[in-house]
Amino acid sequence: MHDEPAASGEIPAEQIIAQAYALRAARAEAALAQRTAQERRWRIIFFFTLLALIAAVFFVPAPTLEKKLILVLSGVCAQQHNLVVGGIQLPLCARDTGMYLSLLTTLSVLTLYGRGKAGGLPPWPMLAILVGLVLIMAVDGINSTINEIGMTPWYEPRNDLRAATGMGAGVGLAVTLMLLFNRSLRRDVDETLPVVGQWRELGTIILIDAVLLAAILLDVGFLAWPLALLDVIGVSGTLFVTALTATAVVMNYDGTITRLAHLARPATFALILTGAFLAGMAWLRTALIGG
Repeated sequence: MHDEPAASGEIPAEQIIAQAYALRAARAEAALAQRTAQERRWRIIFFFTLLALIAAVFFVPAPTLEKKLILVLSGVCAQQHNLVVGGIQLPLCARDTGMYLSLLTTLSVLTLYGRGKAGGLPPWPMLAILVGLVLIMAVDGINSTINEIGMTPWYEPRNDLRAATGMGAGVGLAVTLMLLFNRSLRRDVDETLPVVGQWRELGTIILIDAVLLAAILLDVGFLAWPLALLDVIGVSGTLFVTALTATAVVMNYDGTITRLAHLARPATFALILTGAFLAGMAWLRTALIGG
């Protein structure tokens, strides 16, 4: 039996469905166009906010750029046992310098190896190594604390050990940050892809860290300012990514991101929060214990 033709003036069901799909597609396209325009405006706002914060560093009340950078990070680091390269005091202590330089190295290497969308844990042997590196830094930190409070340390604390153990922990911190960011915000996260899954990746990170540590300990003078700036970028970048992840989740961006440009609006607020936190903590330390 054949279906009866539609009565005169009655719209076929297939046409109604097609119109509904077309209407939904048109609305999605309009929403995408609106969001794209908003993102473009927020990218401009983000860019000028970033420039303003960079410019603000030069107005920090300190006589030299070296002292300005030290003051900027004074609220987030005790700044004892700082390293000196080429006559320039780095703005973080030896342990924190190692940790944040290694964090930047790790994120750069993993991105170059195509792990930018990874959301899986490392294989258990690598995971055990990363946990072990963090524990080694903790042991070295406890040993230094024992020495500073006047007790007999297990071994003599040294800046090279502080920097080296900090670098080990920096690898784990970078892996944690990447996992947190990707799993929280990316729509295209690949949870089957480990953040670090090949020994060559870990080997590359360790090799670059070793070269940086050697350059610091050998006092390679021309690297003084790049290292000082990387200290600032490492700390502020870690705070920024943490604030960005939290801000984007609060603003309902979780699980929606396929391009970093989509985050221009929450990134602008996170940038302001990062600058305010650094300034506030530096002011608080100055007010409590002096410069």
